[in-house]
Amino acid sequence: MTVTLCPWTPADLELLRSLVTDPSVSPQFDPFQGPLGLEHKLQDPRLAQRGLRLAFVDGEPAGFGLAWTLDNPGRRWFMIRVAVLERFRRRGVGRRLAEAVLAFAETERAGEPADVATSAWLPNDAAEAFASSLGLTHERWFWLMERPRGARLEPGWPVGIETRDFDGSERMLREWTDIYNDSFAQHYRFVRSGVEVARAIVADPTFRPDGLRLAYRGGACVGFCRNELHAGRGEIGTLGVGHAARGLGLGRALLRWGVLWLEANTPAPVTLLVDGENENALGLYRSEGFAITRTRRIWGRPAAPR
Repeated sequence: MTVTLCPWTPADLELLRSLVTDPSVSPQFDPFQGPLGLEHKLQDPRLAQRGLRLAFVDGEPAGFGLAWTLDNPGRRWFMIRVAVLERFRRRGVGRRLAEAVLAFAETERAGEPADVATSAWLPNDAAEAFASSLGLTHERWFWLMERPRGARLEPGWPVGIETRDFDGSERMLREWTDIYNDSFAQHYRFVRSGVEVARAIVADPTFRPDGLRLAYRGGACVGFCRNELHAGRGEIGTLGVGHAARGLGLGRALLRWGVLWLEANTPAPVTLLVDGENENALGLYRSEGFAITRTRRIWGRPAAPR
């Protein structure tokens, strides 16, 4: 058996699509599915396309590995994912892919401290064994929550709050970026965003301007909700409220707006993904009818200092 690894290029788009949509892989890569799902993920400005590797066994496509390069203030980290088609598993292909992606991450470190993480939907004994083999230990649970359709609740915007759909302007890009950073600065593995990241999101073929609503108080942006449409579900992709506007009920109003938008734009389930240790968010989502339907686990380790 000969295993060959090759860097991915845009010419390999359909080959990668055939791998990520294989029934033995697709449940772990659900946002990659659908007509534009793969393009959506490849558009992610933090996905390191130069580090994407394809694996072949005796010339036949067998799997892929990829990494997201994520910069925390003062510390870089990499989220790696590896997939191998069922018929090629237990032959060391996944390990080879992981080593190749980690080698890429090492070159990207540029002497900086860097952590490594991976994640998977559970139950997944293979992923747990894989994470352990790389020296990764449990860090976090994330939960996919779903809300029954049809229980219509109007946003009920707090007094003094004005909302606007995203208009594509540079000003609104900056406002969105700033309120994102303010909202999530204290969250698990926070990654600071920049206007260039916002521009890349807007350029994504699946981005819907009317699916991004920003909230203002006294002329200042104080919160936002951005929805995403995936092949199998609609998602409250990101919802944030700045520190200056907390305690007003704005998070609940934005959540209700997001639910109404999703129900109007897709017949698919209405979902969101939440950090299992974010008790405030969990309390809000449960009170709005969301219930846990799936569990995602994250494993990680700090990189050895040079």
